[in-house]
Amino acid sequence: MGLDRIVYTRLLNQDICGEHDAIVHYLTQAWTVAHQYGPQIEQIARDEMRHLKWLSHSVVALGGIPDLTTPVMRSATSMRDAMEQDIQAEIDAIQQYEDHMATISDSKIQHLLARIVIDEKDHYRQFTEWLDQQQGEPWGDQHPGEDVANVAVQLETLVGIEYQAVLTHLMESFIKHHQRHVGMDEEDRAVDEMRHLGWVAEQLAHIGVVPPLGRLFLGHGLNPLESDEARELERYRAVRRWATDTHPEILPLLDRIVAHEDYQNSLRSEKDGWTVGPLRDEYRGLGGT
Repeated sequence: MGLDRIVYTRLLNQDICGEHDAIVHYLTQAWTVAHQYGPQIEQIARDEMRHLKWLSHSVVALGGIPDLTTPVMRSATSMRDAMEQDIQAEIDAIQQYEDHMATISDSKIQHLLARIVIDEKDHYRQFTEWLDQQQGEPWGDQHPGEDVANVAVQLETLVGIEYQAVLTHLMESFIKHHQRHVGMDEEDRAVDEMRHLGWVAEQLAHIGVVPPLGRLFLGHGLNPLESDEARELERYRAVRRWATDTHPEILPLLDRIVAHEDYQNSLRSEKDGWTVGPLRDEYRGLGGT
């Protein structure tokens, strides 16, 4: 393995460990002290899972092995404590990714890290907003009785078994079923678009309007094979310009989606389209088929 690949693998494995730590922390937090925002925090954890997948396939493409070492759980006794930890974790993650982007010269890996930073900055924004609004208290009995403790021991064993199974299947996916095309694929893109649809639909529902998905397809003859990314991005920008002075409350939603769409559209001229992979030709075949 060349020097560049050794350095890149080491840096990307640092990023994998950071994402793994975030996944475990955010899921635990969503189920316990920050349950008030549980679904939203679980969504952030799923973002981190995608980051871990992209980074792990990149490491395998470089001829390395993804580091899936189990992270040390950070304790949080209140939602405020948890959110403060989250904000600092996102600040640290953004800084680490930006440092790694400055060190790594491979443009494809830089694109991947830049895409991840978009999400991390959005996570930072969300956690900051939730901290400002937080009203929650620690959830659950802090001193469970003997019966509860006995049940907890049994369930904790099952959690451990499931967690080990997750890591095993992930490693098999990264190593045995590694794809040459590293990074975001069409499935990832569809996931992003579905998230965007959900965010906009939730905003509509929030103001009392039923999202018109069926009416859109029936009334406007939309064809799923004729999506225009440039037109989609321009429409979001036009709505953002309209909302700037009239409805600033929806600007975070629009900015969040525009950041994704702008990233995808900016790579349309690349040889491999809007995605972040594959890596440079000299890395192909390393650690994969």
